[in-house]
Amino acid sequence: MIDLEKLETFLTVAKHGGFRGAAKHRGLSQSAVTQHIKQLERSLNAVLIDRSNAVSKLTTEGQALLPYAQMLIDISMKASDLFRRSSLTIGASSNVGIYLLQPYLKEFQHHCSVRLDIVIADNASIADKLQRLEIDVAVMEWWDNRSGFTASIWRSEELVLIVPASHPWASRSSVLVEELDGMELIGGEKGTGTGRIIERVLGDRGLRINVAMQLGSTEAVKHAVKAGLGVSLVLAGAVTDEVLNRQLSVVRIDGDTLQKDIYVIHRNCPSADSVESKFVDFLQQ
Repeated sequence: MIDLEKLETFLTVAKHGGFRGAAKHRGLSQSAVTQHIKQLERSLNAVLIDRSNAVSKLTTEGQALLPYAQMLIDISMKASDLFRRSSLTIGASSNVGIYLLQPYLKEFQHHCSVRLDIVIADNASIADKLQRLEIDVAVMEWWDNRSGFTASIWRSEELVLIVPASHPWASRSSVLVEELDGMELIGGEKGTGTGRIIERVLGDRGLRINVAMQLGSTEAVKHAVKAGLGVSLVLAGAVTDEVLNRQLSVVRIDGDTLQKDIYVIHRNCPSADSVESKFVDFLQQ
């Protein structure tokens, strides 16, 4: 078994570049730090730190251990804090974290005085971070039904077509879904589930849409549409400011509103008074 105290000493040596700095930071003697590293190396049967120079450097094995060591210490801290929680780490997919979730975080802190740490990344990364215990609750645009977790729909967000002010549709409030047939759209972040929704709606009618270019984020998509490079489908909440400032026009799909479900996911069976449960209940109310 890996001793977490020795692992934390290893991380401190790596961070401060040597045994002396680690000893000062950890409040230990330099000989104690040396013993911690030797014991860790023996338990792993690997040399982790090159001591041949004035400045200690991680070996190849030490570099390989570094991310695992940090993950183990982080998880240990979360486990220690499990029943006396003073913080909550929320993971959000990019569109949710940037455009939808922020006002709710502020309001939740008025109801529950905990520190909130927010991690924003693409949908797949957030799902993986939840699986690895790096975050406590996820709010994202899809969920792949991994075991050990409970997912529920937080809200449904409308997908709207955005066009530049110079586009012929800019003065229209809606278009028929058939008018989208053969159109080229600018795509945003991969893995958001928008493509599957489009395929489902258009496929039922034998229609098709081509993705002309695939950009990495909704922000990039909005700038591309403003520049007249094309049109796109985005969450309605992602373009509120641009519509108010008349930088973009929103055109709805007549007769078939495109909706995307936003999910909130947490590990199974948290206690009713846990911070995770309080946050999930707050969102669903």
